[in-house]
Amino acid sequence: MVLRIIFILAFCLMTIGAAGFDKTIEGMAWPFYLGGLAITLVTGFMLRKRDEANTSASSTHKTSFASLHDAVSNIRNSVAVIERETQNADRTTILAHLDEVLTQCSMLGARNEEYLKALGPDRYVRIWDGFATAERLLARAWSMTADGFPDDAKSEIPRALLALERAVAAE
Repeated sequence: MVLRIIFILAFCLMTIGAAGFDKTIEGMAWPFYLGGLAITLVTGFMLRKRDEANTSASSTHKTSFASLHDAVSNIRNSVAVIERETQNADRTTILAHLDEVLTQCSMLGARNEEYLKALGPDRYVRIWDGFATAERLLARAWSMTADGFPDDAKSEIPRALLALERAVAAE
């Protein structure tokens, strides 16, 4: 938290320094600007390294083939529920269900590089291909529903479920 505050203050200092550049440069413009820039760069680098260390430490055991398979299975189960519950549902209900599952997809999708590094391309692609296809189909269904075409969107949900079944069947 302290590092983040220093980063923000340094950025503000750099901005104040930059405001001093005009036809006549104010006396403290260069020191404020360069000092703020240097501190912003150093703290930004430190924040990034800290976040990378935290991410890798917390996800070391969470990037196995089994964990990816489980995450995709959970998403598949959610989509199966959506398929059952949205057949006679109104637009708002469909959007709410799709929002939930797309949030799950987004959270898993944000870790794609971690999984690729941990599993290697061959094992990664076995599951990710079906997952990525399903994610696109679900996003398409959300867009169709939001644009006022919920009946058309309902036809995308079974296609997404099939793609997720393919992903879960991967060994």
